Amino acid sequence: MYIVSTSRTGEFAKNMMTSSSMKEVEVERKVFPDGERYFRLLEDLGDREVAVVGNTNIDSDILELSFLLDAAREEHPSKLIAVIPYFGYARQHMIYKKGEAISAKVLISSISEYADEIITIDIHDTSSFRYSKSKCRDFHASASIADYFKEKNIDLVMAPDDGAFFRAKEVADILGCKSGFMNKKRIDATTVEYNMDHLDASGMRVLLVDDIISTGGTILRSMEIIKNSGASAVFVSATHGLFINDSARKIAAECAELVVTDTIKSSYSKINVSRKLSDFITGD
Repeated sequence: MYIVSTSRTGEFAKNMMTSSSMKEVEVERKVFPDGERYFRLLEDLGDREVAVVGNTNIDSDILELSFLLDAAREEHPSKLIAVIPYFGYARQHMIYKKGEAISAKVLISSISEYADEIITIDIHDTSSFRYSKSKCRDFHASASIADYFKEKNIDLVMAPDDGAFFRAKEVADILGCKSGFMNKKRIDATTVEYNMDHLDASGMRVLLVDDIISTGGTILRSMEIIKNSGASAVFVSATHGLFINDSARKIAAECAELVVTDTIKSSYSKINVSRKLSDFITGD
């Protein structure tokens, strides 16, 4: 398999190359005086299996991913896979207010025009896949997260809401411990009450997991409740660390450890999912 990567996912793509059958494709990149960007693949990809790797949380990366997919498709590969470690815009998968664009639909339908298959990692909502003309698969980082915490003596894995409970349960099942989720109860238009649904964390080492940490508000509120329930230590992990408005520093200051995967590179990206993802893609 030949691997093409966008500028910001080069390290992730290199880590995916776990076997000698995978080869990195060099890309010629330049910017014209008027600001237009140019991409050229420096490899013959005809009748080859090709994976193009790129995130979609930054608009310039979406453009680069699209150009690289088009360049690869023009080579007539035997199979073209779009690998999107962090699928940005996935939270805009439906209309909330009249007149809105369904951003996830625009993105995934466009990508599916080029790719035979689309692979994401813990996409926020798999309902976005219904807009794709191509086969879609979502890889779960749960096993990689569990591997990292195997020696941390975790007693309880918590999700910040019921929607993320399946992820907490996957991690807990691997670690062989309990799992649960935070209950949210809306009191009025501006007030939401959180509780642990009668779970007792007294003396426990608790791991709080989610798919995305953005501004960190939900994580911080959940941590406070878990601590107040008597937990001896609270660890925090997520697949995608966006860390808006210095949220990483705020969370790290309040927990025993904060770690995320390498889908978006940061100083907290200590969990490697790229190797397991490679096996997922190739079926090994």
